[in-house]
Amino acid sequence: MKNFNQIFKSSKANEIGNKLKEIIESDFDNIEWNIIGGEKVKLVLYSRNGKNNVLCGIQEGNNDSCMLYIHHMVKLKHDRLKYSEKGKHAKHIKFNNIEDIIEDDIQWLLSKVNENAPF
Repeated sequence: MKNFNQIFKSSKANEIGNKLKEIIESDFDNIEWNIIGGEKVKLVLYSRNGKNNVLCGIQEGNNDSCMLYIHHMVKLKHDRLKYSEKGKHAKHIKFNNIEDIIEDDIQWLLSKVNENAPF
């Protein structure tokens, strides 16, 4: 699987995922993405300076939602961005509608990931 859009079954999740992709790719320099997990997991991970240096990821969620995974964040305090405390290496934020994505909020979040990333 080499096409970003192939990770989505839902057209609504695809729309949300592509919006997140657009923001991520405009905010980070020198990043690459890879699809991991095969047919079952279908997770896009963005990394810098090698596949193991993950910054964030995108994955289709349940019920037409899309998940944004963020690495290098221990705590997150933001009025509108609520993330799950679950996850060993990453936290995630679930988006149910494209209107839930406020670009300034995501750019702020990605700037924090960039500040905290050791690479």
